Amino acid sequence: MKTLVMMAIVQSLNLVIFTWFNRVAGLRILVLRQQLIVYKRTSKKPILKNRDRLFWWLLSKVWRDWTSELIFVKPDTVIRWRKRKLREFWQKKSQGKPGRPAIPRKHINFIRRISSDHPEYGEDRIALELEVKFAIRHASSTVRRYMVKRRTEPIDSQTWRSFLKNQAKGIWCCDFFVQHTVGFRVLFIFIIMEISNRKVIHFNVTDHPTLDWTKQQILNACFERQPKFLIHDNDKKYGQFGYPFRVEYARELVSCRSAFDAWLWEEIGIHGIPIPYGAPNAAAHIERLIGTLRRECLDRVLIWNEEHLRRVLKEFVNWYNHGRVHQSLSGIPDPDPALTEPKPLDGRLVAIPVLNGLHHDYRMAA
Repeated sequence: MKTLVMMAIVQSLNLVIFTWFNRVAGLRILVLRQQLIVYKRTSKKPILKNRDRLFWWLLSKVWRDWTSELIFVKPDTVIRWRKRKLREFWQKKSQGKPGRPAIPRKHINFIRRISSDHPEYGEDRIALELEVKFAIRHASSTVRRYMVKRRTEPIDSQTWRSFLKNQAKGIWCCDFFVQHTVGFRVLFIFIIMEISNRKVIHFNVTDHPTLDWTKQQILNACFERQPKFLIHDNDKKYGQFGYPFRVEYARELVSCRSAFDAWLWEEIGIHGIPIPYGAPNAAAHIERLIGTLRRECLDRVLIWNEEHLRRVLKEFVNWYNHGRVHQSLSGIPDPDPALTEPKPLDGRLVAIPVLNGLHHDYRMAA
């Protein structure tokens, strides 16, 4: 009897203690969850470490109702962690060199030797050569990978570059450029050069260029000889038509874009060639000449008036044609006859000033 009473008392105490502990644990859980909710509301993105991810990944394996207690992240996030870890695991397991395995070095040497001896052979022909003669079978793409890479040379077809090279002796080029005086007066310089030897054929200065004035300059330049072609830009001074216009000369029709070209063909028989719009490189020789005139002469001299500019250009052009060396020619356009005479063995250097010492024409004197 006493034993039964004691057992009943113990069970009652256990029930009270268990109920009290459950109440305390429930309160603790409630307090912790409330604090987690506040923290989640104040922190937009909590920082999780790999061990936190590993904990939830393992917990999802052993606890069926693991999604009910997630607060910081969503269940889909934990599943994504699991998939990513599996993917990384199998990537490490299957690590190796990507792509096709390399072919033997001996085959590579064969391909490089054949492609080096015969640059005209393509990958298909080299692959067939290896298969028929050496019983080595490789795809054409593999052969192309190991072929000797060669630098393709420009095709010498009838392009603008080859036209200038083939017809250089019969091509002149002309252009306008401006120069400001000390009194801010604008002067226009018209210059004509020969492409083959870079010689300045003619130049003149005016403050009001017109089409008639330009025609007269061409006539003055062509007094002794004339070119077959004359290259110029699309300046309005040439009287642009705005559309192609056919002109007949010696029973030959030529398409012209300006009144200047039509006059050249009808009166003199010169084929005027306007460069493409927005392509100054098509007249690179005359542009280089203008740049040289500016850098070596006009940018270093104060021009007072039209006559002063004409005198400065005359002296500089005379030195440019007869005494200045040109790197593109490896010489002088029209060398002074004195430069062709035999040089004295024990001569001395003489510097002839050009434009009061702005440049010098160096000679060897006895």
